[in-house]
Amino acid sequence: MKLLIKRRLLKTLVIMLEFLAIALVAFLVISPLLPNLEYGLAEQSTINQAKWQDLSEMKKQTVQLINHLPKNASISKVNRVIIPKIGVNSPIIESPDARYALNRGAWRTPISSTPDKGGNMVLSGHRYKYLPPNNLTFYLLDKLVVGDVISVEWQQKDYYYWVKKTKIVEPTDVSILNPTATTTLTVYTCDPIYSQKHRLVVIAELTN
Repeated sequence: MKLLIKRRLLKTLVIMLEFLAIALVAFLVISPLLPNLEYGLAEQSTINQAKWQDLSEMKKQTVQLINHLPKNASISKVNRVIIPKIGVNSPIIESPDARYALNRGAWRTPISSTPDKGGNMVLSGHRYKYLPPNNLTFYLLDKLVVGDVISVEWQQKDYYYWVKKTKIVEPTDVSILNPTATTTLTVYTCDPIYSQKHRLVVIAELTN
């Protein structure tokens, strides 16, 4: 009798472990789709920034959206890039080591400029690294269109940029690092997702 009970308990335990294993595999398969699903369900009235024409209204709405993004108290006073439309709120890491920087947020290419100096500021980030949704990665960068807004907090000052262009380039194309006459923000990541075949590039200019 005791042996029968033990066998039943063992069988039940095996079934539970199989169920948990299946659930874990399903989660790992579905989780990369969550950001797109969340984006698709979002209210278009709150993310369609391309229609904003008035600069003061754009800043006001951007601040409202920023306040609803995940924040980390430990990085609240450091430089960061914020893209409300796609939920990015990432520290900007200064380091000669790209791998070190990209594991902690958005990496500013050392040869590029900064908002206070004008010219071209170049930021790169992982497309997918952590289980999404994650505000440190550029998973949904492909959703940005001309007219969308990117905010940069630099030395405790806010800079707002309009997206002017998006494009796909080869990994060997270093032209995106070139200095610019206008104050520009260039953001890039890998494309397609899970691949380093190309680079997805978003180019934005500072608003007046």
